[in-house]
Amino acid sequence: MKAYHAREIRNIALVGHNSVGKTILAESIAFHTGKITRMGSIDDGTTISDYSVNEIEKKYSIRSSLIAIDNKEIKYNLIDCPGYVDFIGETYSAVKVADTVVVTVSAASTQGTEVGTEMGFEIARHNHKPTAFFINKCDYENADYDKVISDLQSAFSSSVTEVQFPIGKGETFHGIVDIFDMKMYAMENGKPVAKDIPADVKDKAQEIKNALVENIAGSDEALMEKYLDAGELTPEEFNAGFKKAFTEGAIFPVFCGSAIKGIGVHSLLDKFNTIFLSPADVKTTVMEKTLTEEMSTDETKPFSAFVFKTVAESHVGDMTFFKILSGKLSSGTDIKNGDNVERVGLLNIVTGKTRHEVPEIFAGDIGAVVKLKYTKTNDTLTDKSLNYVIKPIEIPKPLVWEAVRTKDKKDDARIGQALASLSNEDPTFGYTIEPELHQTIIHGQGQKHIETMIEKLRERFSIEIEVAEPKIPYRETITANAEGSYRHKKQSGGKGQFGEVHMKVRPKGRGEGYNFVDAITGGSIPARFIPAVEKGVNETLVTGVISGSLVVDLEVELFFGKFHDVDSSEMAFKIASRTCFKELFKKANPILLEPIYTFKISVPEEYTGDIMGDISTKRGRPEGMESKAGKQVITAKVPLSEMYRYATTLKTMTQGKGWFEQEFSHYEVV
Repeated sequence: MKAYHAREIRNIALVGHNSVGKTILAESIAFHTGKITRMGSIDDGTTISDYSVNEIEKKYSIRSSLIAIDNKEIKYNLIDCPGYVDFIGETYSAVKVADTVVVTVSAASTQGTEVGTEMGFEIARHNHKPTAFFINKCDYENADYDKVISDLQSAFSSSVTEVQFPIGKGETFHGIVDIFDMKMYAMENGKPVAKDIPADVKDKAQEIKNALVENIAGSDEALMEKYLDAGELTPEEFNAGFKKAFTEGAIFPVFCGSAIKGIGVHSLLDKFNTIFLSPADVKTTVMEKTLTEEMSTDETKPFSAFVFKTVAESHVGDMTFFKILSGKLSSGTDIKNGDNVERVGLLNIVTGKTRHEVPEIFAGDIGAVVKLKYTKTNDTLTDKSLNYVIKPIEIPKPLVWEAVRTKDKKDDARIGQALASLSNEDPTFGYTIEPELHQTIIHGQGQKHIETMIEKLRERFSIEIEVAEPKIPYRETITANAEGSYRHKKQSGGKGQFGEVHMKVRPKGRGEGYNFVDAITGGSIPARFIPAVEKGVNETLVTGVISGSLVVDLEVELFFGKFHDVDSSEMAFKIASRTCFKELFKKANPILLEPIYTFKISVPEEYTGDIMGDISTKRGRPEGMESKAGKQVITAKVPLSEMYRYATTLKTMTQGKGWFEQEFSHYEVV
């Protein structure tokens, strides 16, 4: 594969819900550009994108796949993203380096706008990426293109704009009308054929074209003047105006077809070339100390690149995927990653599992390199003369937590490193070792996500683990004042133990924390023993008194005590203070606090009653509801203990149409 420059490159993320045909669309593009001689099949496990053992077995995408394709002096870097929201992190990283996003939708969907469609669109818009739709499966028996268009416009505004429409549907689907060319395109003998628009839909096509011209002219003052004077736009003006509106997010064009039959694919590729953005058209946010600025893609400047993905490949090691933002990268050169220097080995252009070695890669292009020592996802690689970093991928908050432990104790020493490796590969997967709970907690975006990572632990690291429900981080506190004393005295021959403390405990406001007050006067306890008294209390705060949970929000005052010149020691005073504190805590009307989280749950309107009822059974308090993108977003405060595996519950209750996010709010009395 030859070297390509920014104007000749199209970096395109294919996103959307599961089972809408993203992988087959990528496969069809590869086939119809001559990249492959035969289309692969998901059922047979022969697609370019889904090449891992797990993906072939499960018959769905688990990680994004890069597919580099040449077509008419243009290079496409397609990034085929998983559809299950459990793997939504792959969409975040792909959209980060894409210059245009295609949200793939099924014409045969009976569920309205799917969760994966909504999330793909929202991630694209949040990253200010020009966004198009491709309505696939127009050849399916229950295809309903008009309904899907209506659903998309209801969900995402009237800026969702038809630029193509199908001829026929289901078995009668045989072509698409392209509003740009005002032609019908069909497939004959495996080749695209341009034809005149059928008479029965010619008026419809012209009506769409007129509305589109008016929208384009309305988005640009100069074009509006020309349109008012001449009554029309030239093809060049139309394309330029459309690209401007598309770039600015004023239009979300809708293309259509059948990826598996190839209908509409060639027309889509033509738009890749003419209206989709090249890296030369976009800027990237870079940060240097306190400065933030936009940087153009320029191969004449010193080298910089962003690492958007890391994949551990068998017999190869970690493969680092990057997009070059400026300059070029050559094999054998030294580059900087923060304070570390990396030596670049062989550079690769990647298509699925196939790597093509190249001597250099230029700004705007995407490539991969293996065996970098210090580099991970979200890192910035630069020439030694540069000191900025590129704005990182925004990682979604975790939605699922599980406690894990090894089945074989000998693996305890290895599991931390294994989990760190998986987290480096997928930043939406993480883990914490919780000393308070005495558990290792893993977290991710959904149950499928967690199960996939557990499979990787077994297959890649030979570590078998058991999964359990995470313990809840309860808190203990008091609601009343208490005062008392305790004498620790022990005499068993020789030097004894003696320490006496007099203390008070007082409750504080929620969230005000703990403080220790030394109010000793007159030397009733020598100063050298005061730290031991405080330590005894502090140790009890960690172990708890009534439930084994952390103690919070109180004040402890040490105001008097007694000591013995010979028998007193730090240990004696620590034991005395620990015992005294426990006794006072129990007298001060102790209570148990539980963590309360704010949940925002987005569901179709028909499910709101069920969701509200379920929240009530979980001791939750609904706080409000608002309409957003055709869904109802319910906000509620719910105890964390009630929401274990809520992602699975919500999926079951809404037939997969709901999603949620959660954030810690506060602690409340159980």
